[in-house]
Amino acid sequence: MTPDYHQRNYWFWLAALASAFVLMLLLALSYLMLSRGLGLFWPADIVQFRVSQNAESPHEASLVLGEVVSQQQLTAPQLAAAGLTFSAPATRILVKQGYQPSGAPAFRWYWQQQLSDVQRPPEVLLVRHRQFGELYGWPQAMSEGQLLLQLANGQQLRLQQADIMLQLAPNSLSWLQKMRWFAGQWWSFLSTEPREANSAGGILPAITGTLLSVLLMAVVVAPIGIMAGIYLHEYARDGRLVRLVRLSVHNLAGVPSVVFGVFGLGFFVYVLGGSIDQLFYPERLPQPTFGTPGLIWVSLTLALLTLPVVIVATEEGLARIPSSLRLGGYALGATKAEVLRKLILPAARPAMLTGIILAVSRAAGEVAPLIFVGVVKYAPVLPLSSSAPYIQLDQQIMSLGFQIYDVGLQSSNADAAEPRVFAIALVLLVLIGALNLLAMRLRRYYRRRVV
Repeated sequence: MTPDYHQRNYWFWLAALASAFVLMLLLALSYLMLSRGLGLFWPADIVQFRVSQNAESPHEASLVLGEVVSQQQLTAPQLAAAGLTFSAPATRILVKQGYQPSGAPAFRWYWQQQLSDVQRPPEVLLVRHRQFGELYGWPQAMSEGQLLLQLANGQQLRLQQADIMLQLAPNSLSWLQKMRWFAGQWWSFLSTEPREANSAGGILPAITGTLLSVLLMAVVVAPIGIMAGIYLHEYARDGRLVRLVRLSVHNLAGVPSVVFGVFGLGFFVYVLGGSIDQLFYPERLPQPTFGTPGLIWVSLTLALLTLPVVIVATEEGLARIPSSLRLGGYALGATKAEVLRKLILPAARPAMLTGIILAVSRAAGEVAPLIFVGVVKYAPVLPLSSSAPYIQLDQQIMSLGFQIYDVGLQSSNADAAEPRVFAIALVLLVLIGALNLLAMRLRRYYRRRVV
């Protein structure tokens, strides 16, 4: 065997190892998103147990009621660092107790060694109240319009049925009933607006805002980026100016995204939007119409952000077309425009769609630049209307990326926010995957036509 063969074999196995590593990371990410995101809406069993009193938690109630969220196993060094005398390994569980009138946290850790009399009573209720949030307890009396609920500490709450959004006994549900409940909760999550400072409710406004901004971005960036790539590769003469433009395009792709947000706020919102208000809406001033962050400026900022990706992909696709195809067209008497329109562009169309796919994938997950130009924490009204142009371009929107940031980093209760963050991230991944799948199907269709 020649040294060249060994060298090729070495690079082959290295590429295979890298591909396998990337595939493993993708599978691990998918498993994490599915396990954490789907678990948010599954009706978990409510457990009841007693906790032994000790000096470390003198105010601890002896009876605890709630859902087991997760568990951890600590080794001897970790126990020693925490000053605990349990024998290693020690297991602790995180229990979601819901609202506590005493002001105790809704999520709390308990050591497995301190638990006793663990049960799953079928009559215990999960109640979701507008004021108190989630409650766990036993129903004592149900009169017309009221529910008397006894909590784990013995306290009784009289709740108005009009304020109860959910009343469920998960321990008594069958597997089929749990599946129906799971599907209904997912539909409610996808089709309703958020509430309680984005810590509960659905994400429909965020899904709508993300879809509209990405689709409007694609409508703007696709023709501009493709035409710019065609001009730079097919018509522009190679010179200092063209090389400077190409260098600028490549450098633009490496600019931090937050810089695009600052530029969008300064140019699109204040300069361009302010000029539109002065020309077409002077009667509304000083109240701005387009001179304020909104959907149109979000889409234009995303288009500017992803424009280099489409230009570079278009140029690369045109460069891969064999020169014999052009020469054959010229030999048949076709003009340059006819060769470009009938031969070159159809062959380069899959590469152009690849650029659009990459642009959509990047734009759908952006957060930093959009905060400046129109994405807000709470905007429950959808930017849609029944009259032309059917899209409220001047309205502020919500986005899935900003929802993940807000719920994950700005929530006062990290334990309660974690499952919701994974659920929103799962929806965002599915949305990006669906858009990419649609573009890939189009690319495959046009590639078959070329062949």
